[in-house]
Amino acid sequence: MLALRELQRGRGRFAAIVSALGLLVFLVLILGALADGLFYGATGAVRSTTATAYAFDDEAEGSLVRSRLTRDDVAVLASAPGVVSAGPVGVLLTGGTGPDGDISVAVFGIDSSTAGAPSTLTEGRLPGPEERGVAAADTRLADEGIGIGSEIEVGGIPATVVGMVEDASYQLQPTVWTVLDTWREMRDAVRPELRGQPDAINAVALVTSPGASLADISTTLPESAVLTAEATGLAIPGVEQQASTLNAIIYTTLAVAGLVVALFFALLVLEKRELFAALKALGSSTWRLGSGVIAQAAVSSLLGVIVGAVVARLFGLVIPPNVPTLFRMDTLVTIAVFTIIAGIVGAVFSLRRIARIDPATAIGGVL
Repeated sequence: MLALRELQRGRGRFAAIVSALGLLVFLVLILGALADGLFYGATGAVRSTTATAYAFDDEAEGSLVRSRLTRDDVAVLASAPGVVSAGPVGVLLTGGTGPDGDISVAVFGIDSSTAGAPSTLTEGRLPGPEERGVAAADTRLADEGIGIGSEIEVGGIPATVVGMVEDASYQLQPTVWTVLDTWREMRDAVRPELRGQPDAINAVALVTSPGASLADISTTLPESAVLTAEATGLAIPGVEQQASTLNAIIYTTLAVAGLVVALFFALLVLEKRELFAALKALGSSTWRLGSGVIAQAAVSSLLGVIVGAVVARLFGLVIPPNVPTLFRMDTLVTIAVFTIIAGIVGAVFSLRRIARIDPATAIGGVL
């Protein structure tokens, strides 16, 4: 009760620690939003599909763009042990034209009846097998005036949008999903050097049974490598490095939050040592006094989280749309829990200083 009363009476003093923690939480949330924006914007096209794994040629290092397989490889992998379904995947990073002008897109050629089709359809439908001249578009293209019924051209090859999918970006580019034949026409128009390769695809999407061995599947097709959908996302150039770098900065900032709380409450205990000595002389235990300090740290950390979250969300409203940021509730909850824990751990270090206070100080003794 004394600890909570002190929070009420010493608002100015505790406002300093709340402001400092709020600033740190704000920085962590912005970094977290940037990390999530980069990760989800780069990997949606392999995360948000029906595929649980992807097969590449063994020199591609898990890159859809660098990999080269053939349509015949689909049937070979479909017969592998543990494979439920297999489907072709073609990828083309290019530019195109929408209703409002030029757009940058990643065109995916798939068979929607097999593995690899988007699983995040928001409206409309996916192109049917062998249905040429139609496509499903990423919802991010709505900002470019693209919706159901719109026409997209890539290399002069038109496709009418019949569906919209979300969380389907690839390497931060919005995606267009069409049948393999339309994808090949667009690829040949944009990259004439690849003409004359009617059976070429980039990878094979797989739906595997629980417990299936990816190593055994890869042996079915010589000189191939099979990765899970999650590993395929991390294999996209720069994704894993960006995630590890930003996470390291986030964890370091959270550690700094703990140090800030530890320093603040260490100084607070030093300032109140005579008061603590008097309370000890009246029978208060070290743990009871320490629990009050910990309660103050928990309340201060919680208020810091609230302040930081509000400021970060307001700041997010003015961030330019071309900056890949994504504010996720899961990230907010995680950072809030870690911040409060860091604050409590920082306050725990003051218990040792409280334990060393001699009650005799209250009656003129020496600490």
